[in-house]
Amino acid sequence: MTHLTLRAACVAALTILPATAALAQSELDRFEAASERVTALTYQGIAAQYGVAADVFPDTAWDRPMRRAGRCILRAYEGEVGENGVAVFLSGFETAVQSASPNDILSGSFSGQLPDGLTPQRQQQIQSECGMLELEMTRLAESGVLQALQNQ
Repeated sequence: MTHLTLRAACVAALTILPATAALAQSELDRFEAASERVTALTYQGIAAQYGVAADVFPDTAWDRPMRRAGRCILRAYEGEVGENGVAVFLSGFETAVQSASPNDILSGSFSGQLPDGLTPQRQQQIQSECGMLELEMTRLAESGVLQALQNQ
């Protein structure tokens, strides 16, 4: 391979890498925004249903550990259903969130579109394996929400 050809190959690889990283970042950002919206709706529903003061709930914004867990989830989904499956999941999740209400979340009637090959049980298992469920429960415990609910 000539020096010029090697250089052209390196430039091409470096050009593709940021585009791939940007796409992955965009997916993570979309997942984060939709998840934060679901969390906000959940908190609204719990506050209304159980009479818990809204100021007890933690911030819905993802922090670094939540983004790591979100990235893990998306990678696991991709391993299960491929890139197209992740795209189907994200589109379905975003669409479902747009019309969701706090009651939909609490009643269990809320659901996004899962791609073929990803069951709700596997989805929950992945979320648990990636640490997302533990992070959410820790936030609720540390904020005092769980204690407030126990005092009801």
